[in-house]
Amino acid sequence: MDDFRSTSAPQLSVPLRESEITAAVGVLPEERQHEKVHLLVETHEAARHSHDVAIHTTTLELGPADFHLAAPGVFVCSPEFALIQAAPALGEIEFLRIAFALCGTYRVGINDAYPLTTPLRINQMLTRMTGLNGAKPARRLTPYVLAGAASPRETQLVLHLCLPYRMGSYGIAYPQLNPRIDLPAHVQRLTGNSVLFPDLFWPDKNIAVEYDSDKWHTGSSRIANDARRRNILVHLGITEICVTKRQFNDLIAFDKTARILSRRLRHRIHPRSEEFRSRQMKLRKQLLAPLLRVQG
Repeated sequence: MDDFRSTSAPQLSVPLRESEITAAVGVLPEERQHEKVHLLVETHEAARHSHDVAIHTTTLELGPADFHLAAPGVFVCSPEFALIQAAPALGEIEFLRIAFALCGTYRVGINDAYPLTTPLRINQMLTRMTGLNGAKPARRLTPYVLAGAASPRETQLVLHLCLPYRMGSYGIAYPQLNPRIDLPAHVQRLTGNSVLFPDLFWPDKNIAVEYDSDKWHTGSSRIANDARRRNILVHLGITEICVTKRQFNDLIAFDKTARILSRRLRHRIHPRSEEFRSRQMKLRKQLLAPLLRVQG
C-alpha cells in the first residue's frame, strides 16, 4: 500500500465540506458507511461538529509512516496507529484478537492474506508515542501478541492456552505459529514434501498442535495430506496433538486436551484462584464472540 509520501497532501477546504467527508467515507465497505466518521485534524476548526462526525485533535508529532493512502485524497491511520487508538474502547481479549489478525495471514472471512503489521512495529509506535490515547492498555497487552496466525481458530487456541491464569487461560508458554521447518533430504525422499508448517509449535519440546477444521484445512486429498503430515512428524521426532472443532467447542474436552499438552510441555497447571473456572468461561465467551461488529 502506498504511504503518505507517495503523493502530495490533498488541498481540503477548512472547515471540511460534507462532500469531502462523503468522498472519504466512500472508500469504506458499504456495511460500514453508516457509522460515525472519526476525523483526526490539527484544530477543531478544521471540521464542523455534527451527529455523524467525531473530531479528534492531537499534539503528537505524526510522520509519513503513520498514515497510508487509501484512495485519492484519503489517508487512513496505519494499522498499529489505529489499533492503539482503539485500545481504550476494546476489551482485553477483543484487542488481542484484532492484534493477532493484523499480525497474521487471515482476515475476517478470508485466509491467505499478508500481515498488515508486526508486534515489533506496534511496540515501536508505543515507544515513540507514549502520550497517545490508548498507549497504556496497549503496552500492557502487546507482550501477548504473536505474529503468524493463519486462521481465527489458531488465534483462539493460543489465547485459550497461553494467557495468564488471571485471564482464564492455562499460562502455557507461547509457541511459534506456522514456523517454516525445512525437511532433511531423507525425509523429503520418503514423503515427497520439502517443508512443513505446524499450526502451533514448541521447538524446545518438539511438540506441535494442529487444529482440524473443515473451513480452514480443506482439500480433495485432505485425508492423504493429513496422513503424510503425521508421517513427517514421526520422522522428525515431533509429537502432534490434534484439536478438533468439537473438542474446542466443549470446555470439558478442551480442558483435557490442554492438560495433556501441558504435561508434554512439563508445565504444571495450578491456578490458585477459586475463580479460575468462571474466568475460563468468561474467556471462552469472549473468544467465540463475533469480532468487529458493525455499529449503526
